[in-house]
Amino acid sequence: MMHHVRRFVTLVLALGVLLGAQAIVRAQDGAQLTTHTVQAGETLFSIASQYNITAEALAQLNQIYNPNQIFVGQVLTIPLAGGAQVSQMTPTPPVAGTPLPGAAQYPTALPGPVTEIIHVVQPGENLFRIALRYGLTTAQLAQYNGIVDTRLIYVGQELRIPVGQLTPTPPPVLPETVFPTAGPPPEEMIYPTALPAEVMPTPTVGAEVEVEAFPTAGAVPNQARNVSWAPGVQIHLPNQDLEAVMEDVTGLGVTWVKQVIDWAVYEPVQGAIDWEPLDEMIEAMDAAGMNILLTVTGAPDWARETTEESGPPANPQTYATFIGALAGRYAGVVDAYEVWDSPNLRRAWNTPRGISAADYAELLKGAFTAIKLADPAAVVVTGGLAPTGFNDGVNAIDDRVYLRQMYDAGIAQWSDAIGAHPNGWANPPDSTCCRNNRPAVAAWDDHPSFFFKDTLSDYRAIMVEKLDSGTYIWATEFGWGSNDGLNVTPPEALGFVEFTSLDEQAQYIVRGFELGRELGYVGPMFLYNLNFCTVVGQTGEQCLFSLLDPAGNPRPAYFAVASMLE
Repeated sequence: MMHHVRRFVTLVLALGVLLGAQAIVRAQDGAQLTTHTVQAGETLFSIASQYNITAEALAQLNQIYNPNQIFVGQVLTIPLAGGAQVSQMTPTPPVAGTPLPGAAQYPTALPGPVTEIIHVVQPGENLFRIALRYGLTTAQLAQYNGIVDTRLIYVGQELRIPVGQLTPTPPPVLPETVFPTAGPPPEEMIYPTALPAEVMPTPTVGAEVEVEAFPTAGAVPNQARNVSWAPGVQIHLPNQDLEAVMEDVTGLGVTWVKQVIDWAVYEPVQGAIDWEPLDEMIEAMDAAGMNILLTVTGAPDWARETTEESGPPANPQTYATFIGALAGRYAGVVDAYEVWDSPNLRRAWNTPRGISAADYAELLKGAFTAIKLADPAAVVVTGGLAPTGFNDGVNAIDDRVYLRQMYDAGIAQWSDAIGAHPNGWANPPDSTCCRNNRPAVAAWDDHPSFFFKDTLSDYRAIMVEKLDSGTYIWATEFGWGSNDGLNVTPPEALGFVEFTSLDEQAQYIVRGFELGRELGYVGPMFLYNLNFCTVVGQTGEQCLFSLLDPAGNPRPAYFAVASMLE
């Protein structure tokens, strides 16, 4: 399905970490130990069963105080050959007192005069900073925790901090391992030479930077392939006749579908994901032979700092855990994940700190890592930005400004594609700002944000400027709305729908698809939308853009797209 490589990321470092983690070492009591990296969908009980030990013994050995709280990527120590003696490792309950910032203060009785506290790695920390905080050297802290590569720690990782006299033991000796070399990519994964020269991948230029508490790009087994132009449509499946919706998708002739996953709906209580409706939707899309993009957005109230509007979680790791669970459950079925939607708008990113591309980059880092660990072949797309032409920094940040800020925060190494929402308002797809394209339209033509072609070309220019020219733009939402035939009173902000007839809507959509294909740097394009009219009814604003009318009958745009894709 996917072809045209963007990057061929070496797995050497990742394999080194994983294989190194499987090295058998010997505990102080002589018992043999190995390690297990938690995968999506696993529980402490299921892992304990694999190794023929009890969950209680596994929890004690790993100093886990709540057996229900383990996370994807966590490395557990596993006893072999009858099990390690864990009686000396039984944790005492947390003591009263003020906890250290960023640490869980769990004193643990160990053999000898050394006691421990547990430090939970926070965003932005590295091993050097943590060691310095507790009066240790990086080497001491790495040795004490069995860390082979001091660059590789991750947010949420629990580090054992010795308090008292410490005599560090040497790190475990790893068996000699032969790692595969990257080598040249297979022929079918080479970039198409027919693309313009500037589309060819550009080597990333970067200075040495301090490593933060996320795996490096090379440490994540990224096997995603670059995906060139393909037609798609956004659908709404929850509480719908799944078979009927997918029949309409098949009749349209697209090869991709996009479904928004509202995180708050499917994990209303932390750790309790309602998989049944998700399974049904994924199965319906997969059975229809579609490539699938999931846009995962909308944190539940339990994860947020405020319940106003919609917004991200207080801790990016909670989002990473959820989206990583999705990627693990649907590995090989869901092809791509869009990380959030319109993060440059306050209504989609309401936090006490306000809109922030740097904060979004932190969310993307964790999500990218979780997805790739669960499904290395899945494509990670940055959240499509809303072109608003508005830039007060409170209600919205102009999408072009925000995109530059995203790149400055390092999103190029944490994504496979750049999401965009190149909507056209009432302007034809080939028109550009600001030339009075349609004199009858009183507004929505005085800023590049209102023009489909300008949005794509401006994004492309920024990507070239930021040395990311080998990456495709995914139009995760685009389209033209029309009030023709509905005759409702649209919201003031959507007044432009009065100036586009159903026939013009059809013409603009077809030309938009064609133009995206002609530009050469646009990947899959998702038309907004197929069936929202039947979901929200005639007066819902999403109905203005729907390919189907409120009764489920095709509008002219449906037939036009189907004809184009025959």
